[in-house]
Amino acid sequence: MKKKMVRERPFEYLKRKDTNEPFPEETIRNWYIARSYILEKLKDISFAPGAGGHLHAVLDGDSPLMLAAARQLALSAHYLNFVEHDAFDHLVCRNRTVITLVSRKEADDILEELEKEEYLGNLLKYARHTVSGKVENGDSYLDIEWEIVRECPAGNGFLLITEDEIKAFAESGKSDDLFSIDTRKAVFASRVYVLGEVIDNLPYEDIHSPGRYNRALDTFQFKVLQDKKGLQLVTSQWNDPAVARNGLSNVFCTDCFESRELAVRQLYPVGRKVGDKERNAIWEQCNYALSLSEHGRWVTEKLILGFSPLSVQELMQYESLFGKKRAAYSKLLKNDAVHPAHIDIRSYRDLCRVDPDSLKYDSFLMLAIPLILDKIRE
Repeated sequence: MKKKMVRERPFEYLKRKDTNEPFPEETIRNWYIARSYILEKLKDISFAPGAGGHLHAVLDGDSPLMLAAARQLALSAHYLNFVEHDAFDHLVCRNRTVITLVSRKEADDILEELEKEEYLGNLLKYARHTVSGKVENGDSYLDIEWEIVRECPAGNGFLLITEDEIKAFAESGKSDDLFSIDTRKAVFASRVYVLGEVIDNLPYEDIHSPGRYNRALDTFQFKVLQDKKGLQLVTSQWNDPAVARNGLSNVFCTDCFESRELAVRQLYPVGRKVGDKERNAIWEQCNYALSLSEHGRWVTEKLILGFSPLSVQELMQYESLFGKKRAAYSKLLKNDAVHPAHIDIRSYRDLCRVDPDSLKYDSFLMLAIPLILDKIRE
């Protein structure tokens, strides 16, 4: 017998940064519809590590529902063939996802709309985007870029999204499925961080060497995942905006698990069943690509949720501190209600230098994806 889904409504807990007021009911409704629609639309799209090609999505319209869909695309469309730096350490950003938004509004007006908290937040301040033929942030390291155009492009070499199609999808769906989320994957992903010293004590060298995580994976599979307590994601602590943002991060992260599995499965031998040992070995080979993709997704999510990189002054203060004082200062910046900032909002190459500890958790979580999906499918 399959385990019953745990369905929750976590989007209601996001609050406006400046007033701490809830978002309008229509906005929350659009987020749920956009999430269900986009995940369905992307379910068969994947790119294996080393493959060519990229997703190009065109959104024909700029209504609130369409902008919610643009937001969800940015949260979900992160693929394993993205290349940030080449072998010569040059920033190349190959195989970015391209999102084209068709809007007949004036450039300044649509940019102002997109930068609202309910849509892209701080993302366009750092993502490459083209408006009226002018490129901004051309040296961005992010794996998503934007185009804002006045007319829908011709041809069929892209994924076309229309408002009529989204509305038809919403009308055909069951309300319980559409306006709530099965949060089991997010709960299991959040348990990665209870491992603590098992991961913290791993050395920084060879962070992507899968053998280093064998003990942690065994603990996670046979102990952490078997704990039946606390299967709900939302708790009373979610009234704290910082806690709610962190909890939603687990939802957005695990929404990408199936597309990553689909990409890795492209490397499975054709024509025969793959056992657990062989499957795990293939996932291990993909660990770097998975971790790079996860970092790109995480940075995009954080920018959408209103985070920023550390300012020059904040970075100087951070680097002047050590040990517990540095950790406390970092936590203070992350939990700021109005202007949260995070030291890890940077390229993956720079992250390896500045905060290698976080790389260990990304690498481990990506290796744990098959275990979490197995648990969900029991």
